[in-house]
Amino acid sequence: MNFRILVVDDEAMVCKTIHNIFRNLEYTVDSIESGKSAMELIERRKPDLILLDLNLKDIHGLDVLKTVKQKHPEIIIIMITGYATVESAIDAMKAGAYDYVQKPFNVDELRKLVSNALETVKLKKEVEELRQRQMEKNKINKIIGNSEEIQNVLSLVQNFAPSDTTILIEGESGTGKELIAEYIHYLSPRYAKPYVTINCSAVPKDLLETELFGYEKGAFTGSLPSGKMGLLERADTGTIFLDEIGEMSVQAQAKMLRVLEYGDFYRVGNPAPQKVDLRIIAASNIPLQTLVKQKKFRNDLYYRLNIAKIELPPLRDRKSDIIPLVKFFIDHFNKQLGKRVTGISSDVEDALLAHPLRGNVRELRNIIERVMLLTNSDIIRLNDIELAGVIPQESAFSIFVKLNKNSNGNLLHKASLDIISKTLALVKNNKSQAAKLLGVPRSTLRHYLEKFDHPQ
Repeated sequence: MNFRILVVDDEAMVCKTIHNIFRNLEYTVDSIESGKSAMELIERRKPDLILLDLNLKDIHGLDVLKTVKQKHPEIIIIMITGYATVESAIDAMKAGAYDYVQKPFNVDELRKLVSNALETVKLKKEVEELRQRQMEKNKINKIIGNSEEIQNVLSLVQNFAPSDTTILIEGESGTGKELIAEYIHYLSPRYAKPYVTINCSAVPKDLLETELFGYEKGAFTGSLPSGKMGLLERADTGTIFLDEIGEMSVQAQAKMLRVLEYGDFYRVGNPAPQKVDLRIIAASNIPLQTLVKQKKFRNDLYYRLNIAKIELPPLRDRKSDIIPLVKFFIDHFNKQLGKRVTGISSDVEDALLAHPLRGNVRELRNIIERVMLLTNSDIIRLNDIELAGVIPQESAFSIFVKLNKNSNGNLLHKASLDIISKTLALVKNNKSQAAKLLGVPRSTLRHYLEKFDHPQ
């Protein structure tokens, strides 16, 4: 594995010496003599390791360290310091430096220090590659969105994922709660361990306990002779995602509270507690606080779940993400359906932006999938959307009115022309068929075409 090392020292001789020490090894070594230039170079050519002088002439090394670690926390930085500034070097380590080396340095000690640091880099890269392979293997979709709202969500994910903290995700149906939960798991130290999910609303309440906690053989009439392992045991050492946790019975809630407080549970029919080591991520499409007020959810369990909370915004509150999502889904279904759709027309874009999308990302995905199944065109047009019947809440005309309500022109004229143009396009300019669809004589259609100066 080839590593890139950057030496930042305002003494040219120090830069040359370090370059000579490592040039015969499998390292690419760059050197630079100012902090400002170093920070510009780091953005262009990100190194794996930086040997950074603490006392640069233009910018203090500690300031360079803090800036680099804030932007690129994965880069390992070793401070170079004189004897009189060892105390400052220790302060630098507290600020994120890997270690420090004193001038004049011992060549063998420097080589060993750099070798150990790069072993850490290598291990981190291998872990990340394994994590990516796990995500690809489990088909974790990419989280699409550049809006401030979704970026705030991803920032929370990055902060919460490395810990073992219980996480609560709230948001409307279709906003992507399960995707976020999976993403958290694969960014966590448990990424290579089991990831188990259960939708609490999809399992009858009287069966949910046996699904979660399992049961011993002969625990009840109709139980399996061998007993059954519950989902909590299957998730041991990994993560369990409890989707729609608000649908849990009060009895099951009490048992989950014990799991959170003591790390154990009771199998149905077994008086002995079963230890379990797992991370719990819960989700609800109704705010749990609302369910607490309605006496449908335990207050103590809510507070145990509500330690690290992520609220997913509805798609209507982040409209700037709609078109990027559309492009992502088109690419996805092109591969799945063997099609070559390249995009959408401007009026389809307007229609989708005006559509309420109450089903959020899930509804948008279903719209694009249905249209892609039906269309044979390389561009999705408004008549594809209309013919597929995927915008039932609003007609194309009501969308048209919404989009043109602030227009200074004649809206009736525009609407009529738009309806006639789209009908002609639908029937490939067959005037007789268009007149029939519009419910007017052919002569009336001709009159409107002449009136609106429409090409015939």
